[in-house]
This record gives sequence, structure tokens and C-alpha cells, in this order.
Amino acid sequence: MYIREYEPADCSEIAALFYQTVHEVNKQDYTSEQINAWATGKVDLAAWNQSFLEHYTLVAVENGRIAGFGDIDETGYLDRLYVHKEHQREGIAAALCSRLEAHVQGNILTHASITARLFFQKRGYKVLREQQVERQNILLTNFVMVLEREIQPPSTGGDSMQKVIVIGSPGAGKSTFSRKLRDATGLPLYYLDMIWHRPDKTNISREELTARQEEIMKTPKWIIDGNYLSTMELRLKNCDTVFFLDYPLEVCLAGAKARIGTKREDIPWIETEFDQEFKQWILDFPKDQLPIIYQLLEKYKKNRTVHIFKSREEAEHYLVSIEN
Repeated sequence: MYIREYEPADCSEIAALFYQTVHEVNKQDYTSEQINAWATGKVDLAAWNQSFLEHYTLVAVENGRIAGFGDIDETGYLDRLYVHKEHQREGIAAALCSRLEAHVQGNILTHASITARLFFQKRGYKVLREQQVERQNILLTNFVMVLEREIQPPSTGGDSMQKVIVIGSPGAGKSTFSRKLRDATGLPLYYLDMIWHRPDKTNISREELTARQEEIMKTPKWIIDGNYLSTMELRLKNCDTVFFLDYPLEVCLAGAKARIGTKREDIPWIETEFDQEFKQWILDFPKDQLPIIYQLLEKYKKNRTVHIFKSREEAEHYLVSIEN
């Protein structure tokens, strides 16, 4: 399972998931009449899409299909949180909720169903009041609940990660993200570019690259920054957390160009030009490497936390959420 930001193409699948979840999961706490009034099967897709775009909306994907979704507005109102009937009690709601909570500062308000009340209470939400809401002239009970916070949002798992890999297209800002993650967690950071490249711009052997990574992964804590598709599967087998910066092509091209002439700790020289070969590497990344990476993530997702960020803003929100 991985989590990404909502896209308009998701709306129809989300609407179907909403209907199925209400009719299968919530029926334990509501009558058939109430269920039918709550989820009629006639969603205004245009209105839903607009609200998802106005809110911070996330979807959880499992085996290529949406397994859950949730959204929150900038005021801290957590609007919707639903998980597919076939993926209940798999930690999907908790993972979505943590990311949504991390997006905003201050208290969070939600209107929880009878079914969801216990879930939110376990996360520290308090019931402000029970209320009756009207749907299709039918009354349904839910609970106005609040998560009271001072300034910082709760941790999204920064304390539990020990063995981390950071991957993504060249120019996405992997090394910058990795440095900030190191500073937030205290985990030691290793750059594959610094291992692979010598200062004279020659390379070590692929066998030595593999051996060096194996030595790092024998230690109890690490962040390894870099793609290197030939050894990515080795790192996936040994990590507990993956951060994948899957940004638009134009963002990666601009990022690679912006770092020209800058001294960096992740590469043993200063780049003086945006050479055509490197630019072509970035241009080819979406078709040559991206599909393989997603296949590997699907293969090794079990017992690992996979974060897929689609924008720099999303990655930054996560980093803010785990700062001490």
C-alpha cells in the first residue's frame, strides 16, 4: 500500500468506494433506511472533485486500486475518511489520518459516525457533542469530535523508522529531502552518488557499489539516498521505510538546472553545466525507470512504510510533521 495525493481521475472510483463502504461497513450501526439516505449512489462527481481539489486530499492505493481516501481543509476540518470494505483493519485509515493531521497546524475537527467514533477516540479525539444530521429527510447520529493540539501536529512515524531509502528522479531534490530527514531523525545518511563517483569523475565497480551498500545495511540505522536501479531491490529488501519523490518532469528538470554551480555534500564535485546526456536521463526517467520502480514498490510493500510524494510541498509538510 502507498499513499499519494488525489487526482481528478480518482473521483469515480472514490465515489464507488464511498457507496460500498457505507453500505457494507456502516450497516452495523445504522438502519437500512439511514444507510440508503447517507449513500444514495448518486454522487455529484463535479462537486466532489471540486471539494477534493480545494482540500488536501489523499488516496491509499493497493494493487493498483484505491483502498481508501481522506480529505482535510486548511482550517483543520477533517471532512471524509473511508476505507474499502475489503481493506478494513489494515492500518490504512490510520496512515491516511496521520498524513492529513500532519498537513495542518492546531486543532482538528471532524464529524464521526457511530462506526468511526472508537477509531478517532483511540487517536486522542474527544467527543464535543452527539448530534442528529438530516439526509434525504432521514436523521442520522454522528459525533462532533476534536483533536486538541498545541502547535506541532502529532508524529507520523519519525521515531519508528530505522532503515530508510530515498528514491526519485534526478533533480527531484532527493539529497535535500534526505538531509532534512537526517536532521529530523538523527539517522546516519549515506549518498550513493558519493560512493559510486570518485572525485576525478571515474566510478568504482558495480561489485564494490553492492558490497558498500551491504556493509551499510548491516548497521542498525541508516538513510540511503539514491536510485541506482541495479541495486534498488537489495535496498528494498532491507529497509523499513521508503520515500519516493515522484514529481512532474518539469519540476525535476528545473531542479537539476538550478543546482548547477553549487557545492553539494552529495556529489564529489561541482557541476558546471547541465549537459545533454544528464538532461536526457531525466527526460527518459518516466518511461524507462518509473514503471520498474512502481513494480518493485508493489513487490516489497509488505511490512514497509511507503511514502510517495507528488510535490515538494507534500514532502515538506511531512518533514514539518516529524520535527521535534
